[in-house]
Order: sequence, then C-alpha cells, then structure tokens
Amino acid sequence: MHQNILMNIDGLDRADLPRVLSELPFGVAALDGERRTLFMNRALEGLTGYSTAEVRGVPCRHVLRGSFCLHGCPRTACPGAEPCSVEGTLINRHRRKVPVRLTSVPVLDRDGAFLCSLDVIEDLSALKDLEARLSRTAGPGQMVGRSAHMEHLLRILPAVAQSDATVLLTGESGTGKDLLAEALHRASPRARESFVRVNATPMPEALLDVELFGQSGGQADGGGARPGKFQLAQNGTIYLSEIADMPLAQQGRLLRLLDEKAVLPAGGDRPMRLNVRVVAATNRDPEALVHAGLLREDLFHRLNAVRLHLPPVRERGEDVQFLLTHFLNIYAAKFRKQVQGFSEDALNQLSAYDYPGNVRELRNMVEYAVMVCAGEQVLPEHLPPHVRLPSEQGSSPAAARKSARKKA
Repeated sequence: MHQNILMNIDGLDRADLPRVLSELPFGVAALDGERRTLFMNRALEGLTGYSTAEVRGVPCRHVLRGSFCLHGCPRTACPGAEPCSVEGTLINRHRRKVPVRLTSVPVLDRDGAFLCSLDVIEDLSALKDLEARLSRTAGPGQMVGRSAHMEHLLRILPAVAQSDATVLLTGESGTGKDLLAEALHRASPRARESFVRVNATPMPEALLDVELFGQSGGQADGGGARPGKFQLAQNGTIYLSEIADMPLAQQGRLLRLLDEKAVLPAGGDRPMRLNVRVVAATNRDPEALVHAGLLREDLFHRLNAVRLHLPPVRERGEDVQFLLTHFLNIYAAKFRKQVQGFSEDALNQLSAYDYPGNVRELRNMVEYAVMVCAGEQVLPEHLPPHVRLPSEQGSSPAAARKSARKKA
C-alpha cells in the first residue's frame, strides 16, 4: 500500500518519482500521513546510513533522529498544506551528528486530499564549517562592518576564499588588509595549513632571495639547507604585505613562481613544486606604482586576478559608531570593566574625528578610553588628548584636519 501511494502522486508516471528523487543532490524522504517512512533517496540513505528497504514503514522519528523532534514533530507546527522548515542536528546510524535543515512539504492530489509528505534534508556541514572558520579570530582582529561596501566585501569573501586565484588587497594603512588576508585563509580549504606573512622590508637582494625562496644545502659559504617563506607556506597561503617594496629582481622571480608553480632555492639546481595561494597587498594605488616603475606591470596583472579594496574609515561613515561599540564591548570584557557605552559628548567627538590611522587608530582609541574609564560611560576626558583638546584656532584637531583635506 505504501509503495502504491508513493507511485501514484498526481501527474507522475508510476516509476517517475523515485527515479527523480534519487537523482537529487540533497536528501528526500517520502512519509505517509502517520509519518511512516515510504521511501528515501540515495542522498538521504548516505546521510542517515539506512537503506529504504530497512526503514520502510518505520516512523520517521526513528530514522531522521533530529534535535528538532525533541519538542514534538515539526510537521504538526505548520497548518494544513503549508511547508515548514527547521534547522537542527540529525544523528545518523553511526552516531555522527550532522547539522541539517529539514523542510517538510505536503503533497496533495487534484482534489486536495493528502497523499504523502516530502521531507527535504539539506546537509549543512560544509556551511557550518565555513562559518566556524570565518569566526575563528582573536577578538579585535575580526573583520566587521555595516556600511554597504563592507557588507558587500564580507558577503563575497566566502566565495573568493574557495578559489585559489591570486588576490590583490588595496587600501590605506590601517584599513585591515592584514585581517582580510587572514580571513580569506581561515575561510578557505587551506585553513588547516600555514598562513605565512612576508613583509618585504629593505634588505640585500641575496638575503631576500633566501628569505623568500630558500637555500639549498652544500653552499660554497658552508650554509645549510634553509626553507624560504614559500616553502613554509606549502599547501597554505602566503601573504605579501606591501608588494611594491619588493625589489624588481624578486618581483621577476615571483612572477615566474606564479606561472610555473615551482621555486628554485638559492644555489639549487632542482625546482621544488609548490602549492601555495598568494595574497598580496599595497597601501598605494597599484596603477600609479606601475607607472612609477615600482611594480612590474606583468606581475601586477598576474596578482590582480581578484582585487579587493578596503575603504578608509572616513568613507565608511555609518561604520564608525558600529566599530566604536564593537571594540568597546571587546575591551570592556578584556579589562573586566562595566563600561556600557559612550556619553553623547564623547560620541560626538569620536564621530567628528576623521581617523587618519583608520580602523587601527579607532581600535587603539577605544582601548585607551576603556582602560582609563572608571565608570559606566566613556566621557570626553577619557579620550586621547589629540581627539578632545581644541586647537589654538578654537576648533578641534579633527575639524582642522578635515578643513585641510578639503583645501587639498
């Protein structure tokens, strides 16, 4: 009888429905009016560990054993023919907990009579894993923002993270390029491997060569084998901060490395294959750097496969109060203080300031204010002097700086 119900849903040939359901990439169970199992497709058999033959006629609470069943069947919470959707944890045959979303949809015939219920079960493991990787961050180092630009950036970050394309990060100093690079790594399939940061500080080219690309053993100067930053980042991500500070010779070697996916250590004769994702950054206009001869044009185009820009705080007006509150909560917890917020005067001064040091400066200001605040509100006297003290002209330093910026 159960099989006949399943095979005669209005508009489908007797053999069509099981075949169609079995081709779907997500789990589907067909249940009768008493929530007994009629059929499970291949995806759901794999997820639960049970076959349809084993569970046909078994109440679904014994098959789809989920946390959403603890307070009664979720199907009964939805009126009539309305679909219902809940999220929870399913425990499969092997006692593994799987995060899932269950959507139950009644199937009716042309006369409105109930035929069966289709329960769609989506495995959310990959999504939850991605969310966990994105959230693994050290307090003040979290990428946050409510402005349209930042919301767009955070929305596309997971998709960019899944790719192995090179990424170029641009933005003024202090806007959070380092944090964005780490967030890309944490959200990527490489998250369990190394994240290696390289600051291309001025040093002799030979030393920088060894620092970046390593050194083979048996050197004439007696030096032993030494892995470079790229070897240390194998299977992970390497972050090249301020790429234009790298000498042109090393920029040429980097270009070859990106093209050939291999590196030749100093003094070596055998290239080493590499599997490294490259993220580079600059706080200057990359096109201007190319025009000035500080950044190789061919390397720029190679790095510019994906380009993400972090705007300065002065262009993220709606983010300022959000960031102030975000960091206040973090530092109040860190210093175990009962600071609840900012006074109106303090907030006005902080909102008027233009933050030439961007998010880094804003974060440091809040840390200082919470540190010296003895009450429940941050007052103007708790702010750094350069924010709260008026200038000799009778205006605040922030106002003077904004005026100078407009004149420029």
